[in-house]
Amino acid sequence: MRSMRYGVVGVALASLTLSPPVFGAGGETVDRSSPASTLELSYDLYVGGIALGKVAMSAHFQGTDYKAISTLATSGIVNAFWQSKIEAASNGLVRQGDIRPALYDSYSQNRKDERRQVTLTFGPEGPQSLFSDPPYPEARYPVSEEQQRRTLDPLSAAVYLTNSVNAQNAKPCEAVAPIFDGRRRYDVALSFVKKADVRMDNGLYRGPVSVCRVKYNQIAGYQQTLLEQGKKLPQMFAWVTPIRSRLDPSRQFMLPLRVWAETEYGIVVALASAAKVDGIAVGTQN
Repeated sequence: MRSMRYGVVGVALASLTLSPPVFGAGGETVDRSSPASTLELSYDLYVGGIALGKVAMSAHFQGTDYKAISTLATSGIVNAFWQSKIEAASNGLVRQGDIRPALYDSYSQNRKDERRQVTLTFGPEGPQSLFSDPPYPEARYPVSEEQQRRTLDPLSAAVYLTNSVNAQNAKPCEAVAPIFDGRRRYDVALSFVKKADVRMDNGLYRGPVSVCRVKYNQIAGYQQTLLEQGKKLPQMFAWVTPIRSRLDPSRQFMLPLRVWAETEYGIVVALASAAKVDGIAVGTQN
């Protein structure tokens, strides 16, 4: 069961990564005269055709400021053996695709584990302070200061991967998000595979996409057995399509519509059930 669990987590991270907590102070004063743009994404998670749960993310952009919230909750039969809920909020600055988080808050609860709240504050070079309740066992699986340098929290990484990542290039999925969640250090790396025309069974989208390979690389903060399991994770792929904001034409989003991996338990899928840019649903943008 453990192999399936970490495969599912990798898919969720790739598609997004993760009622959210209140935003804390951070970043710079927002220029209210700048055009604002919003992104809303919702996904259904499946394993072998069985419903696993739901992931949702929304983000607000204005000038160089971004604020994002995200939720992940398992549901259905999977709750009998692995029940989990994660709520997160993040804010910071985005400049020409470069993301600089300021504050990250998350709350998680697993069926067999205690509740946990994590707060990360960031400076120009990466995380500056970490609060975890209950505390993480830092000495057990340490992440060095150098490994934390210039990293993103999981939600800011999702903002980075959906916010014009090489959107103008012929190969739009070439990107690596370096992530530190307060305990673990890992990369989510995207690479271009090919162009394709697709039709989603739920009717959300029909048209051209980029097929992108998604790789989840564990770096530090894991016990050795999990690092070895991480090397055996199945290949993951995503359908990604660009959508330009109508309210802020300088901003273009790269939306993952389907993320999947073939595992011994069947195909693990994160399937977009709703996707909106500036309140307008994908598929009605043109």
